[in-house]
Amino acid sequence: MKTEYDKTGKGKIIMVDDLPENLRTLSHLLKNQGYQVICVSNGEMALEMIQTELPDLVVLDIMLPVIDGYKVCQIVKANPNTSHIPVIFLSGLDSECDKLQAFKAGAIDYITKPFFIEEVIVRIETQLACFQKQRKLEKIIEEQVRERLLAEEKLNQSRALLSSVLNSSADGVAAFESIRDSQGQIVDFRWLVVNPVAAMTVGKTSSSLLDRALYENQPGYIFDGLFDLFLQVVENCIVVEKEHFCDSGQFQAWFHVVAVKLGDGFAMTFRDITERKQMELALRKANQELKHQANVDSLTQIGNRRYFDEYLAQEWARCAREHQYLAIILCDVDYFKAYNDTYGHQAGDECLTRVAQGIKQVIKRPADLVFRYGGEEFALILPNTAEKGALAIAESVRQQIKLLKIPHDTSTVSNYVTLSLGVACIIPDSSHPTSLIVNADRALYKAKSLGRDRVVYAGVELPLS
Repeated sequence: MKTEYDKTGKGKIIMVDDLPENLRTLSHLLKNQGYQVICVSNGEMALEMIQTELPDLVVLDIMLPVIDGYKVCQIVKANPNTSHIPVIFLSGLDSECDKLQAFKAGAIDYITKPFFIEEVIVRIETQLACFQKQRKLEKIIEEQVRERLLAEEKLNQSRALLSSVLNSSADGVAAFESIRDSQGQIVDFRWLVVNPVAAMTVGKTSSSLLDRALYENQPGYIFDGLFDLFLQVVENCIVVEKEHFCDSGQFQAWFHVVAVKLGDGFAMTFRDITERKQMELALRKANQELKHQANVDSLTQIGNRRYFDEYLAQEWARCAREHQYLAIILCDVDYFKAYNDTYGHQAGDECLTRVAQGIKQVIKRPADLVFRYGGEEFALILPNTAEKGALAIAESVRQQIKLLKIPHDTSTVSNYVTLSLGVACIIPDSSHPTSLIVNADRALYKAKSLGRDRVVYAGVELPLS
């Protein structure tokens, strides 16, 4: 089909008339007006020329040799390649019946002979202008239709791609729209998009979930406990990413959930991380157990020497920052070698265990810890504790061990196991915590040299009660 007009003139016109003088007169005038004019004298030639040239307008007589004008017009209008071409009849027949038949054949105008040249020119120009506007409009519509079809094709491709991504995703993917009450408050969320993994996770099919409420009249499944977070996503435009534990009664599972705002709702992905989480928890428990084993004395089940050094350094630094007192107490079981020689090493181990647990019973604050310092020696670290408090705790420890009444027939100070204790206290400075240990050790040595079963603070003896 012809889609563009002749660029060298105002349009191409085929004139069909069996009278040469009519053709010459009109052809001359139209050419002077800037039209390209082709003249033919019978219907058969007219059809051939119209098919070949695809003119912008046909001026057609009715009374023609071979094929009359009515038939020519009908054939032109019946052909998809030429049906768009406007036809004007120019005839000496002027009855109403002739005109009616012409318009039924497909003509757009009818001019009777004899004619006025000016009238013919005006009608031709008018019809060509209308025709050109119509063709331009058709072209615009065709272009819009083509663009729309292209857009629809791209949209369908995008939908197909999105559907493929959603359906092949190993994660649950869903989108929800807010359900609001008459006051505009969010009361629930409606399923808008759900992929197979998401539907399977909640025990439904994708089609059965669409347009249903997430929480109303049904359990929220893995989303129980997340409503307030989803509310914040929509109302405050926050992004939620968390590990969520689900205990539905039927199964327990961990999920990694990510939710982001989407219109007046939110989009969400979630992944079952139960296996990974169980491994993490098992690893954390194993690490805690290893740390416990590394820090705890296997015999007495209190802190070991390694943990003592670590904790003392930690609290020394903290008390130095906060300008607080730090106290330590060193304890020694009196005549323990003699105890072992008398009762045996197994009894000696049991004795140390009872002493350790007895010391542990005295301390009450979480930050106060007791350690096995070495052999039959024990130590206490007392953060935020000055001299008076440290001495009080040391004396309580001494009394507590006496109350255990662990027999010790070879002791020269008592018939039962006793402790000698050295106490030191300081507000830490830039020096090393070893200085605190040295002072406590000197106090312990002094307690032993003064007869054992007593508490000494930095070389000053606490009177026996």
